[in-house]
Amino acid sequence: MEVSALDYAKIKGYMRTFGPAWLVMIADVDVASIVTGLQVGASWGYRMVLVMLLLAVPLFVIQDVAGTLGTVSGTGLGTAVRRLYGRRVAMAAAIPMALLDVLEYVAEYAGIALGLGLLGLPVLPMLLLVFVLHIVVAWTGRYRHVEAFLLPFSFLLVATIVASVAMMRLDPAAVMDSMVAGMPLQDREFDYMLAASVGSVIMPWMLFFHSGADARKGLSRKDLRPERAETLVGALVSEVLMAITVIDGVAIGDVRGYLDPSIMVAALRPFGQAARYIMGLGFAFSGFLALIVISLASAWGFMESLGVRRGSTTFRLIYVLESLPALLVVLISRNLVELMLDLMVSFTIVLAPLLYLLGRVASRSDVMGEERLKGARAAAYWALSALVVASGLMALIP
Repeated sequence: MEVSALDYAKIKGYMRTFGPAWLVMIADVDVASIVTGLQVGASWGYRMVLVMLLLAVPLFVIQDVAGTLGTVSGTGLGTAVRRLYGRRVAMAAAIPMALLDVLEYVAEYAGIALGLGLLGLPVLPMLLLVFVLHIVVAWTGRYRHVEAFLLPFSFLLVATIVASVAMMRLDPAAVMDSMVAGMPLQDREFDYMLAASVGSVIMPWMLFFHSGADARKGLSRKDLRPERAETLVGALVSEVLMAITVIDGVAIGDVRGYLDPSIMVAALRPFGQAARYIMGLGFAFSGFLALIVISLASAWGFMESLGVRRGSTTFRLIYVLESLPALLVVLISRNLVELMLDLMVSFTIVLAPLLYLLGRVASRSDVMGEERLKGARAAAYWALSALVVASGLMALIP
């Protein structure tokens, strides 16, 4: 079957735009998300599978707005806020951005620490080594080299989780019955796990990374359709993977308390003695990859909103000031799984000002032209953003 010149040009166009949307979605299935998926599966069973699948909708809608901003305007969210609203507003917006950077670093360092523990390695010296490597990569700007090396290794854990489910003897009817059994929304523990699930899927760094990466790739309006298709496919794939992670969590058993890392290994029981090392390596590699991606998002969000020049002394100092507190929090924490879940819940609330800013910028005709956020897309964006924040608030109400 011959490929016409038109088909070849179309394929070439898709390949030129491919990258940012896919990477942001796959990097979203990081160690924090996997731990959350295992925990909610062990705590609430198959009904959380439906939750993860449904979360593909807000994930796509919100990320589509971020990607459209970068593609159409040629600027990331941080730069757009500074240019449109001035330095004073940008500095005010930078406060939640900086806080989120620290919280996100805490989640990934906690995941790496869990991985090191599973591998039987001394956590303190190894985590200090990871901290140094992270700062070196951030200072030298060798993000792409590290991403290319880590991406296949970090995906090792996801691949084994999928394989574990494939080797299970699941009763499809029982799974479906549990999925549609209803949501006990007035149960405080369920509300907490629901908010953690939302926070593990829609993370703050994604808004800055997606818009910034599309802008730097030089995408334009003619690339909007393939970029949007890539975002949709990435959202569906990442949430199917998260649903599979929940199923693996169900296989651990009915656990209402916080999972111990040694118990988590039961999710990979088909791999026998190797399960502990597969999970340990997966946590370590995916956690470090997420640190690198979040560092890029920080540069395109917090740094650009303040107009900090890449490579400057201030630029480098900010990375240290953001990463060091995160490292210390992990080192003094007694329960890393509880810490990670608390962070996932907090993301849904701290996201509020960033979702507001993204919606405001994307709604401006002087920035987006005909592609501005309007009509049904605007209604969907604002409604789903409100639901994201409401999930976190609901988890905090006594």
